[in-house]
Amino acid sequence: MTATAGAGNLDFVRGLGADEVIDYRAERFEERVRGVDAVFDTVGGDTLRRSWGVLKPGGRLVTIAASEEGSQDERTRAAFFIVEPRRAELEEVARLIDGGEVRPVVGAEFPLADALRAYWHKPARGKVVLRVGGAG
Repeated sequence: MTATAGAGNLDFVRGLGADEVIDYRAERFEERVRGVDAVFDTVGGDTLRRSWGVLKPGGRLVTIAASEEGSQDERTRAAFFIVEPRRAELEEVARLIDGGEVRPVVGAEFPLADALRAYWHKPARGKVVLRVGGAG
């Protein structure tokens, strides 16, 4: 798997399982990557437009970039993905986490009472977690 990251996160992304990590500030990924099965875009805009060219025929691009939600480009509309809670899928994710196959990265943790502060918090890495119930 190939991934992109800033220079300060190259080792971190390798630790998540990437075989090759490209510093997107030092070089253009589309000059090194070709014929991939799938691209997962979290940035949108120019990065998304440049990503189409690295796919192999029949490859799939998925974007979660909020900026692309209302796109007029038919390809981008088809690629846009938003999460919908589905019990069976959430149970499968929990199984993968419990089995060590998926390692979530927690950037910050807040009690549920601080949900608004948690919403506005933007950790450098990982996701914000709300703690429900007793001490954890």
